[in-house]
Amino acid sequence: MAVEIKNLSYVYNPKSPFEKRALDNVSLDIADGDFFGIIGHTGSGKSTLISHLNALTRIQTKSRLNENASLKVCGIDLTAKKPDLKGLREKVGMVFQYPEYQLFADTVADDVAYGAKNLGLDKDEIAVKVREAIWRVGLDYDDVAQRSPFELSGGQKRRVAIAGVIVMRPELLILDEPTAGLDPKGKKEILELIRFVKQTCPTVVMVSHNMDEVAECCNKVAVLGEGRVMGVFSPEKLFAERELINSLGLELPTVTELAAYLANSGIDIDPSVLTEAELVARLKLYATGRENIEK
Repeated sequence: MAVEIKNLSYVYNPKSPFEKRALDNVSLDIADGDFFGIIGHTGSGKSTLISHLNALTRIQTKSRLNENASLKVCGIDLTAKKPDLKGLREKVGMVFQYPEYQLFADTVADDVAYGAKNLGLDKDEIAVKVREAIWRVGLDYDDVAQRSPFELSGGQKRRVAIAGVIVMRPELLILDEPTAGLDPKGKKEILELIRFVKQTCPTVVMVSHNMDEVAECCNKVAVLGEGRVMGVFSPEKLFAERELINSLGLELPTVTELAAYLANSGIDIDPSVLTEAELVARLKLYATGRENIEK
């Protein structure tokens, strides 16, 4: 199991007038190989939850709220007195929202190499890993390696930032709104990149407000509300729960909305389709059936 969470709670500003419970007795399992989505409205606890997975936020072990809590990520017990944080950083990579804002080095190669250098790898091994990571995000190493990352386009900057995370081939890759701020073409390119990267980062956790991305990429989806897990669903079952989606202020995938509209208009098509390719295939079958009837 990549992630095992039991009875995890977290409170900001405890014992003060500004106390806020961000996580409330959360239990969640994420299996090896999952492409796991986490959705919920703003303030539902998504960011607090994922920040626990690489120990940016430490579990409040001294809080009575967490007396029975446990948290294991890639086999590392984060409730231990001295958890193996170095091992955790090697196994877990996190891409923050707008990761290009975190670029800092003089060259692309140095920026991508930063994490590997911190782990104490030798120079030759780092060079090989950096070249491979830059290739994996779809950039030409010879073209960009010695350029300043700040000279690149927005989409290229994001690719460099992702390369800096996957350079260590993490077992668990966490993505916080990976397509935020991108135009439709850029979103499509980054999603294609993420699916390619998953070949070497076997388990992916993605936080997203974009239900099209969730429907297209994820095999499981956890719904958070007021710091609690309201359920874990397959995308098919989740988007059949229209009342739940509406109650969270979220939208159905565009393709599902269109399919429902067509079905309500008298076209014999399953209104629960999730992807563009699936909708096109269903429409082709419908059109072929109509042609055969008319003949």
